[in-house]
Amino acid sequence: MRLFLILLFSTLALSEDPPICNGEAIRNINIQVLDVFDDTDLEWLYRTVNKYKTNTKESVIKRELLFKEGDTCDPFRIAETERVLRAIRYVRKAKITATPIGGSEVDLLVSVQDTWTLLPQISFSSGTGNETLEFGISESNILGYGKRGEFLYREEDNRESIEMVYQDPRIWNSDYQLLVALFDRNDGKRGEFGFGKPFRSLYDEYSWDLRASVGDTVGRLFKDGDERQIFGQDLSSFQGRYTHSMGEAKERVERYSLGYRYEEAEFRPPVLEDYENLDLDPGDVPYNPDLLPENRKFSGPIFSYESVVPEYISRNYIDRFDREQDFNMGTDFSVSTHIAPEFMGSDRDAYIFSANIAKGRSFNKTSFLLGEIGGSTRHTESEFENSLIRAEVRYFNVLGLVQLYDLNLGRHTFATGLTLDYGSDLDKDREFLLGADSGLRGYEAKTFTGDKRIVYNAEQRVHIADDVFRLVSLGAAAFFDAGSSTNSGSRLISDDLFADVGVGLRFAFPRSSGGRVLRVDFALPLRDYGEDKRFDIRVILAGGQVFNSNLRSTVLGDEAANVAVGFDR
Repeated sequence: MRLFLILLFSTLALSEDPPICNGEAIRNINIQVLDVFDDTDLEWLYRTVNKYKTNTKESVIKRELLFKEGDTCDPFRIAETERVLRAIRYVRKAKITATPIGGSEVDLLVSVQDTWTLLPQISFSSGTGNETLEFGISESNILGYGKRGEFLYREEDNRESIEMVYQDPRIWNSDYQLLVALFDRNDGKRGEFGFGKPFRSLYDEYSWDLRASVGDTVGRLFKDGDERQIFGQDLSSFQGRYTHSMGEAKERVERYSLGYRYEEAEFRPPVLEDYENLDLDPGDVPYNPDLLPENRKFSGPIFSYESVVPEYISRNYIDRFDREQDFNMGTDFSVSTHIAPEFMGSDRDAYIFSANIAKGRSFNKTSFLLGEIGGSTRHTESEFENSLIRAEVRYFNVLGLVQLYDLNLGRHTFATGLTLDYGSDLDKDREFLLGADSGLRGYEAKTFTGDKRIVYNAEQRVHIADDVFRLVSLGAAAFFDAGSSTNSGSRLISDDLFADVGVGLRFAFPRSSGGRVLRVDFALPLRDYGEDKRFDIRVILAGGQVFNSNLRSTVLGDEAANVAVGFDR
């Protein structure tokens, strides 16, 4: 009981760190890029890695700074710069310190630590019922200039693909970024293109982007872990948008957007080649014309508004081991509408509306809560369709080193999350799946499906040892999952609710780009369903946390979090 109370209610009331400066003039700015292995008295292996690893260029770090020599030293601008630097995948640590010079000037030291970025991509995910094999090469900091390139071969869900990605976040050392991605799959091809000037900080006054996506692939619907319907899908989209930002970065920023969007989706019955490409027997997955989605085409202007109140905190040992992350506790509200009239090329008059609001609360220096509510709908011909209401909550308590009497129990983080998707009259190619690869570890991937889904996860994460041999960090976890995906709202938290418990091991690579985590989970389902029997152990080997601190809007964007989920692309 004593241990339970320690883990659940432990809090530390610590004072905030004092500001590093207070309005002095910035005299000099020095940039320090630390090696991957920055310790003293390194063995030959680590010295060799440092020798042949091309460090990030100082100019790459300098271009991200939100201040220059001669500026007034503003603590908020310094903190925002640190957040910008920590958001870069190949930066492990970022810290800015000030040295007073006399009484009116300071010298700033911008210190970052590199990570190993040239990574052979050899991974295997098993045990979920959705086996994945991947190998290739990835470099997220080409020659130290911050450019990313990937070439991968991937097998997943009877799909084989060759993936090529190139991303330049600062093309020609400018404010513009470029993304080109090609996916050559056995069931078709898909390509993505993006070019524009993104928001990199709260101080940016405007952004713009051009995006295009095309694909001719095979879509799928699932039940009990297997395909219940396949169909051909020809998808294309284009978007151009300009956003103007107003307000004081320290208090509140408002962003107003105007643009144009074109989206088209055409569907066809499957042909024999589609079944062969996915290694399916047409007799096992018979074609049902009632499940074929209707074609859609929407073209017209888009308008959006976003309000951001910055109240940032920084915490360690959340999703990864020794890697600091930033979270906004302030209110982030957004609303957007896509007006798609028939006279502009749409196949019908349509109005697509989306809204999202996110807020956090920091209880003390160890625990905080994140939450958001979002929704979207499409209005056509006097009716609403493809509607979704969703909610997410995340709670974390970084308990630190925990001891029971004289027994050292490691560094603990309690993490829990709840996600709800409640759909109505969804498009036929849209469904919410649930299984071992999406939050319910005791059951096969894609076992449960419906237009309504709820998932609850709780984990006690234990960080046992950091940076063993300067290569790997070791951890463990105990977890509980519960969830449901169904077409019946009344059964969502009753008859169709399933749960599992289990334990797992965690292996992290803190000196690699992104601080990757590998997990091995042992999950026990608590109810029988199909071939998943109660208390039968499911062993899962996979990368990444089952759930993390990123709300859906953080990963996909506010609008896409509502309108772009639930599709098999």
